[in-house]
Amino acid sequence: MSYPSNRLQKFGIGTLLTGAALVATCGTCRLVNSIDYSQGERVGVINKVSKKGLFWKTHEGQMALEGIVGGRSVGANLWNFSIDRKTDHDENVDSLVYKLQDALNNQQKIKISYIQSIIPFPTRGSTRYYIQGIETLQPSDSSIK
Repeated sequence: MSYPSNRLQKFGIGTLLTGAALVATCGTCRLVNSIDYSQGERVGVINKVSKKGLFWKTHEGQMALEGIVGGRSVGANLWNFSIDRKTDHDENVDSLVYKLQDALNNQQKIKISYIQSIIPFPTRGSTRYYIQGIETLQPSDSSIK
């Protein structure tokens, strides 16, 4: 009976490679999750604000975006977004939820600033769009005809 001569043989090269692959995968996921793909603003009326998730509770919302072509309204598109639990951009989650609830209850037109992630993590939210700020818009005095 022969005994392993060093720790590498005893531990197993397969176990070592599996551990290295796991560390590399976790590092890659963390890196990809921290990259913001785009940023922008959208205007509309809030349809839904909810808190959902099986393991991680996240705040989610839906906004009806207005569509105007040739000076005439053509209906609305729906846009789903999340409130980022990661808060890397100094956003205040409680304040954002309060503003969304207020806009929903009063059916106010708002402008949302957001960032878009490459790959969403379930701990951050269920969409790739994470809101950063909310601005309430005043009704326009001039009407489009």
